[in-house]
Amino acid sequence: MAMNENTGKYIVGSVLIITLLVFTFMIIRPIFLSILLGLVLAYIFFPIHKFIASKIKNETVSAFITCAFVILILVVIIWLSIPFLITQIFDTYTKIQAFDVLSTVKKLFPPLFASPKVDSSIQAAYSSLLSGYTKSSIDKLTSLILDFPYLILKFMIVLITFFYALRDGEKLLVMLKDYLPFNKATTTRFIQKSKKVTFSVIFGRLVIGIITGTLAGIGFYLTGVDNALLLTVITMIVSILPMIGPWIIWLPVVGALFMLGNTSAALFLLIYSLVIVTLFENLAYPLLISKQSEIPTSFTLIGMLGGMIVFGIFGLILGPLVVAYLLILFDLYREQRKTS
Repeated sequence: MAMNENTGKYIVGSVLIITLLVFTFMIIRPIFLSILLGLVLAYIFFPIHKFIASKIKNETVSAFITCAFVILILVVIIWLSIPFLITQIFDTYTKIQAFDVLSTVKKLFPPLFASPKVDSSIQAAYSSLLSGYTKSSIDKLTSLILDFPYLILKFMIVLITFFYALRDGEKLLVMLKDYLPFNKATTTRFIQKSKKVTFSVIFGRLVIGIITGTLAGIGFYLTGVDNALLLTVITMIVSILPMIGPWIIWLPVVGALFMLGNTSAALFLLIYSLVIVTLFENLAYPLLISKQSEIPTSFTLIGMLGGMIVFGIFGLILGPLVVAYLLILFDLYREQRKTS
């Protein structure tokens, strides 16, 4: 009888826990990416927070000052760059519309144009692609405007997460150690390895990628390349992705400058990109990130691409982290099997 009573309590308790977990998931799901962004910002700026806290001896005030500093930086960047970026996007779109795709394809692949029907087919396909892209862009812009109050709410969640993660980060880490279902030694190893791969993904990919893209953008600006800001943003994104890198942007730009007859600008950008951009990219990662913290490139790429499909742009961070943490768990399990 006692056994049945204990079994009933266990079932009721399990159902209650599962129900609460489901409801918690439903609550967190719409704001999950906002919470993630707040945590990433806290991770990046935590050293600044600790430095300020060591001077003023107050974690709350230090977290507030750090948040205010980051908000100020973001406001200045957005205020200065967004108008120019929008202008350059529309300018690029206008140039794409005016681009004579038919003549270019004829020069590159003359055997394709044995039949006059090919001309109209290619032109129709190009026009259809442009109209589809235009409609998609307008729909997204309209949705963005309509969702503005919702975006403000998400921004507030980012700030709240950012602030409390800075202030209570070390306490949360202690709590995490207590709740992980491992013994003390395994928990310590998991935390240590997790710190390394988190540092590797966020600083080794995200931060270094942004700096690399910025350096490439300086080269675009110095050589007077059209729509340099837009190219800089694109270069930042591709610099974050492993096995791709900034060369996929600056190399075609160098080729375009040569084709347009701007030989001196093309040579300067080529030398600048090889010496400054490529050298920084190849030296920064191994200098900043230890060999032990590196994730296999193939797994990183899979994590990033899969993460982007599932989570959008934030998948660049979340995807490789999920894959890396899973690899850590497998590694710890393998170690335990060897020692048991």
